[in-house]
Amino acid sequence: MTNLLYSLMIFNERLEGFFIGVFESSEKARQVAEHYLSALPGFRDYPCTYEITEKLVVGTIGQSQKVHMIWGWDEDENGNETGIWSSTCYTDKQNAQQALEEARRSMNK
Repeated sequence: MTNLLYSLMIFNERLEGFFIGVFESSEKARQVAEHYLSALPGFRDYPCTYEITEKLVVGTIGQSQKVHMIWGWDEDENGNETGIWSSTCYTDKQNAQQALEEARRSMNK
């Protein structure tokens, strides 16, 4: 069986992204997104959209329910974030650290 989690991002009208969390099901992520967009000030007051992304989990999630993700991005000449990406989810911090080092090498950062 493939282990999956579902990442939730909410975007405002300026396409600024807000990472909300990872969830065990896409339905739970959708419910949380709808709650944010309808009930929470700052999200309900502006035209926002959301994106749910399926994330592969490398390893077995233990009792701590902890996973590690890596985020990266570039910036344009005005300092705006571009090319935002996130990694697979890792249950082992050392695996996540290795993935971070590989990402740094590939991005020359």
